[in-house]
Amino acid sequence: MGGDFLVKLSNFLDNINEWTGRIFSWLVVPLAVIIIIEFITRALNVPTIWTFESSSFIFGAHFMLVAGYGLLYGSHVRIDLFTSHLSQKTQAVISIICYLILFFPFMLVWLYYGWSYFYSSWSVVEKSWSLWAPILYPIKFVIPLAAIFLILQGLSEVIKSIVTIRILSELSEEVFE
Repeated sequence: MGGDFLVKLSNFLDNINEWTGRIFSWLVVPLAVIIIIEFITRALNVPTIWTFESSSFIFGAHFMLVAGYGLLYGSHVRIDLFTSHLSQKTQAVISIICYLILFFPFMLVWLYYGWSYFYSSWSVVEKSWSLWAPILYPIKFVIPLAAIFLILQGLSEVIKSIVTIRILSELSEEVFE
């Protein structure tokens, strides 16, 4: 019964990052349009003051907001060289340990300082030093939001490892009975 709840919870968390990844991956389209505008205006010798900074903002948002989606599909760097020869159960245990010791502490620090960074920008309505001078707190909000998406996906990955250990333990008990 507890396993069913864990699987449903993991699927729910996976769906959050699946949809955020699908939605925010579309940031590539306005990014491409802005870069094309920048290219054309520079070729015509009439550069704009907003395209460089806005392309940096959109690229940063795209990169960070699809990080949970990347974790969902295993596109982040992993050191499988050391664990690939181990059993699935041992790999799952090592995965849980690494998430608990390395991933979650780092993500909580990222969330804490990312929120502080956003909040201090929001509280003073911080603007860029450029001539265009856009407000910065919306793009700084991406930092803690990306941390939240990664934490949710990290929880899902830990749940998957726990379920894997349970299933493999139950199977080994049935084999040896």
